[in-house]
Amino acid sequence: MNNFEFRVLLRHYWKKGLSARAAAAEICERFEDGDLDFEDKPRSGRPSILDEEDLRAALEDEPSSNTRDSADKFGVAQRTVLNYLHKFDFVYKKSRQDPYELTEAQAIRRVEVCRQLLDNPLNDRFWKRIVTCDKKWVFLVNRNRSRRWVPRDQNPPSVARQDHFAKKVMLCVWWNVDGVVHFELVPDGRAVDAELYSEQLERVYNILMQCYPTLIRQERAPLQHDNAPAHRANLTKEKLGELDGIEVLSHPAYSPDLGPSDYGLFRSIVHFFRGRRFEIFDQVEAACREFFEPKESHW
Repeated sequence: MNNFEFRVLLRHYWKKGLSARAAAAEICERFEDGDLDFEDKPRSGRPSILDEEDLRAALEDEPSSNTRDSADKFGVAQRTVLNYLHKFDFVYKKSRQDPYELTEAQAIRRVEVCRQLLDNPLNDRFWKRIVTCDKKWVFLVNRNRSRRWVPRDQNPPSVARQDHFAKKVMLCVWWNVDGVVHFELVPDGRAVDAELYSEQLERVYNILMQCYPTLIRQERAPLQHDNAPAHRANLTKEKLGELDGIEVLSHPAYSPDLGPSDYGLFRSIVHFFRGRRFEIFDQVEAACREFFEPKESHW
């Protein structure tokens, strides 16, 4: 044995916490029994090796199977399955829940519209011209289920589920790259129909003319809105035809998940209203102004 091998041996027994005398005794006991083999002895328990291709094939057949079932299937330890999944760089994710199950024709149309949108010049000049809008319910009583620090042996107080039939108002908001252009609150019970939406478009158009006259008069402002019935109505189409300088971006049917407001704006609003209670409509409006006004364009 060379010096390096001696050092490896010494470090092994040092990690075991043995003194020099105890380490020597253990070494002598093994070799005095005639055990001169350096290979690992077979151990009890499940094997720690499985076929990678078999595991990949099993995951393709049943991607939602858990590690315990996979371990039982292949006769290995659950930790072995986890190690291979980490090696594959796999994570256990819940599937996204789509609002609608699209037919084949609707799915094809969705792809076509998205490709049409990608045909636009994807540069700052294009992004900065877009005005988008969306709607969201705001409850007068908002529950707070945020995590909180409590002693390990205690549970946080329970919070009642948000009552979706409770008093609420509809927040309608228009925004662009610079921030919120306009917002309105619609009381519960008043539908955002084509008549109301056309009136809202007129108000937003007047604000755009004041704040972005060059955009409206010399270029065109692309309007991004979804395919809600009020947006597709003939009355709305007539109103959009009257508003010079406005063009509507295509939006695939039954695809509210493609609305940009859900990814940042409304998520931030939910956090802002969490735990807040309002008595009257005006208090909700004041809170919305409190949320929108300090936001700078980089936000």
